[in-house]
Amino acid sequence: MKNLLFLCLLPGFVFSAFAQKTQPKWTEADRQYLLDGLKTSQSEVIKAVELLNEKQLHFKPDSSQWSVAEVLEHVGVYEELLYWDLLNNQYTEERPDLVDSVAGKDAVMVAYATDPAKGQAPFAAQPLGRFTNKAELLNFFNRSRNEVIKMVQETDVDFRLHFIYRPPDWGVWHIRDLHQYTLLWIAHTERHLHQIERIKANPHFPKF
Repeated sequence: MKNLLFLCLLPGFVFSAFAQKTQPKWTEADRQYLLDGLKTSQSEVIKAVELLNEKQLHFKPDSSQWSVAEVLEHVGVYEELLYWDLLNNQYTEERPDLVDSVAGKDAVMVAYATDPAKGQAPFAAQPLGRFTNKAELLNFFNRSRNEVIKMVQETDVDFRLHFIYRPPDWGVWHIRDLHQYTLLWIAHTERHLHQIERIKANPHFPKF
């Protein structure tokens, strides 16, 4: 009788365990939040520079600061890096054991957009002046951003179970899930949009 009862209950236990294991951490609401942020910030970049002429595009407030063209190139480089990081880290091992350790980091990534602390662009992301005009710069940015949008839209990978790793002494940036990592680069784009607006607001910015 005990064996019969066990056999009757077994399918329920199996189904419950399977359902728990396959319940996604990354929700459709999460996906849509990233898509909205990626598309909105992309449109804002285009809007911020579409009416600038070449003189305005290459104006520098002083020799130590970037021009709008250099900002755009930098943002495009990071967009390319984001694409490759997301693409490659989708194939890493799922780590549900790390989910709790990164809880709360979404807000930290979003806040980067308005973080007053100034950073230094790493060697790989410094602008080199490799593009000669606005169309080339926008094409460079949009090319990778469009692929990131497509990836986020179509992926069946759980962005909450795959992670980006950096050195332990990076603090809050040490481990982040792919959702948080994408949030960071949306914030990075917004951060440089603020920079573009500051350049355009400079009293010496060319009017024509």
